Amino acid sequence: MMDSKSLEKATLKCLKAHDSKYSDAKIRSLTPISGGYSRLTYKVNLSHGANSADLILQYLPKGATGLVRVDRKVENDVLKFLSQQKGINTPRMLASDVNEAFFDSATFIFEAEKGQTFIEVCRQAKQKDYSDLNKVVARAGAAVHSQDIEDLPASLPRPASWDEYINKQIEFFRRTESESLTSRPFLRYMAQWLDENRPPPAPLSLVHGDFQVSNMIQANNSKDSVLVDWELSHIGDPREDLGWFTMVCGAIPPNILEADVEGFYEEYRAKTGLSREVINPATTAYFLIISSIQTHMGMMKSSDALAESAEQSQSVLAAYYMNITTYQHMNWMNAIKVVEDAK
Repeated sequence: MMDSKSLEKATLKCLKAHDSKYSDAKIRSLTPISGGYSRLTYKVNLSHGANSADLILQYLPKGATGLVRVDRKVENDVLKFLSQQKGINTPRMLASDVNEAFFDSATFIFEAEKGQTFIEVCRQAKQKDYSDLNKVVARAGAAVHSQDIEDLPASLPRPASWDEYINKQIEFFRRTESESLTSRPFLRYMAQWLDENRPPPAPLSLVHGDFQVSNMIQANNSKDSVLVDWELSHIGDPREDLGWFTMVCGAIPPNILEADVEGFYEEYRAKTGLSREVINPATTAYFLIISSIQTHMGMMKSSDALAESAEQSQSVLAAYYMNITTYQHMNWMNAIKVVEDAK
């Protein structure tokens, strides 16, 4: 892992290689901040010429991985694409290093957005304002899902059809159980239920992959938000993002969705043109389950690794994985009830 001095030197070299305007740049400060699914994130203040700027550095320590494996070269292509789009509000990427020319692992450098994290905006808001806030989220999701997938980077894997896509998602449940050290019949049950209760298909779209208020910034003087942390983005069903957002809202207060559920869906349908049959709480509940299987698979593999270590099996991390797995199963059963009650 690179120390702060090494990160500063690598940052300057990377910026200079991408843009000559940074040829005389100097870093005034490099400060750790929260953010990034599997990475270390820093706020960088630098000067160049008569100018100064705040940048965001996201650095993945060598050998570090999250619960879900990410192809950083594909992520780099997506971030380049997003930086050139006007339809999606997201920080502009200034430089990157996925070939380890300057850093010892994949690193991305962005313009810093001036504004407040959206989760803090929600926590400071009065309950009567939650309805307006959840419409901001609906518009952000609609902007992502309205991108023409033909324009997306060629490196981003594309399912041949919605049926191929959904078959693969359901198969993740069976695969997670088959690759586990122990039998997990609940996953077999979930796979069968998902197969038997498929919702109407939606057009495949760009999916953020971690769509929640913690990954949004309320930009100054703007009624809309800026989406960050795209490392789990992919092409899939847009309702994955709505399902994940619904689950996180129930887990991390305040639940701005609950304040005006129908208002959220009306706003989203109006912006995307998708029908009520396709976009509603029941179809979102189905995709709440779908959206969490890859993190569930990662936790199962991590749990198995802990179980094979006598020392680690007694650790706090082992207890955490057991508890979060139970909580996720509860969310899935609640989602099943929403789907079946809507029939």
